[in-house]
Amino acid sequence: MCKNHCHDGHCHSHNHNHGHSHDHNHGHHNHNHDDKGGRIWSTLREFIPEAVTLVLLIIALMIDWGSYAALAYIVALLPVGAPILVSTFKEWMRGDIFNEFTLMVLASLGAFFIGEYPEGVAVLLFYSLGEKLEDVVSGDVKGQIRRLLGKLPKQAVVLRDGARVTMRPQEVEPGMLIAVKPGESVPLDGIVESDGEADFNTAAITGESLPRTYAKGDAIDSGIIPVDREVQIRVTNSWNDSSMTRIMQMIEDASSHRAPSETILRRITRWYTPVVFGAALLLFFVPWLVSLVNTSFIFEWEVWLRRSLVFLVCSCPCALIVSIPLTYFASIGIASKKGILFKGHDSLDALRKVNTVLLDKTGTVTTGEFHVRNIEMSGNFTAGQVLAIAAAVETGSPHPLAKAITAQAEADAVALPQAVDTVVVEHGMKSTVGGKEVIIGSRRLMEAEGIRFPADNAASTAIYVAVNGLPAGVIILSDTVKTGVSEAVSSLHKHGVSRVGILSGDTENAVKDAAESIGADTYKAELLPGDKQRIISECKSDSSVVAFAGDGVNDAPALAAADVGIAMGHVGTDIAIEAARVVMAGDDLRKISEGMDISARVRNVVWENVCFAFGVKLIVMVLGAFGIATLWAAVFADTGVTVITILWTLWRLKIWQLKR
Repeated sequence: MCKNHCHDGHCHSHNHNHGHSHDHNHGHHNHNHDDKGGRIWSTLREFIPEAVTLVLLIIALMIDWGSYAALAYIVALLPVGAPILVSTFKEWMRGDIFNEFTLMVLASLGAFFIGEYPEGVAVLLFYSLGEKLEDVVSGDVKGQIRRLLGKLPKQAVVLRDGARVTMRPQEVEPGMLIAVKPGESVPLDGIVESDGEADFNTAAITGESLPRTYAKGDAIDSGIIPVDREVQIRVTNSWNDSSMTRIMQMIEDASSHRAPSETILRRITRWYTPVVFGAALLLFFVPWLVSLVNTSFIFEWEVWLRRSLVFLVCSCPCALIVSIPLTYFASIGIASKKGILFKGHDSLDALRKVNTVLLDKTGTVTTGEFHVRNIEMSGNFTAGQVLAIAAAVETGSPHPLAKAITAQAEADAVALPQAVDTVVVEHGMKSTVGGKEVIIGSRRLMEAEGIRFPADNAASTAIYVAVNGLPAGVIILSDTVKTGVSEAVSSLHKHGVSRVGILSGDTENAVKDAAESIGADTYKAELLPGDKQRIISECKSDSSVVAFAGDGVNDAPALAAADVGIAMGHVGTDIAIEAARVVMAGDDLRKISEGMDISARVRNVVWENVCFAFGVKLIVMVLGAFGIATLWAAVFADTGVTVITILWTLWRLKIWQLKR
């Protein structure tokens, strides 16, 4: 049942020539009933060899074959035994002698050798059956995830010169205009071009059940679905760089990043098999050696060989090798449906251990949508002049504060002077406007330049404007705390997080106000990206497990430094996503707690399966050593336990959520 065994650090893929062809159907989208029927028939067809062997085994049991009994059972064994023998020799040719194929073949041959023909057939029959069931279940879970997340149309309707041209999404280039009808998935990321507002089902990206409204000019992710009207979208990202493609790639790549507990259990399974195999040999040879020393002890080789075979069949750790990766993969799929995208099993494991959560402020705790609340003037400058100077310097900047200032200038119809020689400096910008030297930025920048502004106690974000080394004015901007952030902080505390803090480059008063409003335990203000990284490293040095949530380019160093970096917002923010290990689509910090719940459930399911699998095998081996457990019990301890752990995993994880 274990497709991927690792020995001495080398992993081999066991090609059984069965149980795999169903996978090719999972990558397609928009299946019709014929496709579904074809998948079912394709899956059932894979079990034909097992069905033939089962029928032949029943016939062999019902008829007295006399001296031809062995031949009858060999014929019954061939449909499932031949592919396993082929796989065994392939592994031997790769240099992998000690694998589960070898163990099962030896157990079957041993049963035939002592005349237990039905057991010899049953060992390979149920081994093959269990392995194919595992393939079907694993493949079905992967297929459900692909169908859930990958419901993208195979075609895109491109509007070109007044005509509608149908193209493959992979052929559509950024800048093209596409039309998406109600009920169809948006194939590529873009900007809404249609006038008015339109509601979209965003569940595939954010996990939210309520539609979200988008208006002209709003950025839009692929994978969401217009609800009530056709929408025209200007494509901004190619197929490979679009949101849904990136999400699918994250899910597919997640299994390459194993969790520490997963690695430990794999190490356990590597020594478990040789230890039990050695015990099987000892169980046979020790009584024989005892009989040589103590003539009163009669060595019955058939009895001890039968008992050794019980150990041999129990020596394969398939239940763990199958159920553990399935647990992680299925959990990552379920989390993705909720808008929580884990890049690896290791990040899923690490999230439940987090005891310190640090948050960026703008765009993470607050909406990041600033507006100018007030302008305080200095010297002979008017409010309009201060706004015009700042807007001239900030024009073209993507920073939220810059956008708010330029938007206010546009709304007030302020004429902007020309700014030249504009450069970005720490905490602000320098430029020349109308022949005068202009500096705009934070109070820290002004202090560094020796420019003294009056003290202020505003619990807001302030942009200071200085002209020719003298104060010109202060632009006061306000931001809004996002809905649900206070609830998210409270939930994190309930989940065992001892410290929730805010790290921000904003002013002391603005950050303090935000921290108090959401119930944060601590905050740090006026930080550079490198300062955030340093603070996170300091937190980690005192044995804290740190998660940092941020959404911007400047958060990348902090995201990379944290034990769990969490990128918030659109999955298209490239730098933040590359640096983070977890992506929370939909900007909802409450999803961190949901992710912790999923992580804790994974740990519980893994250890439940470990205890059950090892427990049953140990009981069967002990009973087998005393001659109580038969080969049939050993077959159950191998194949039966594997099937049970798979079913238990699916039930405990509520895998049917993927089909909703």
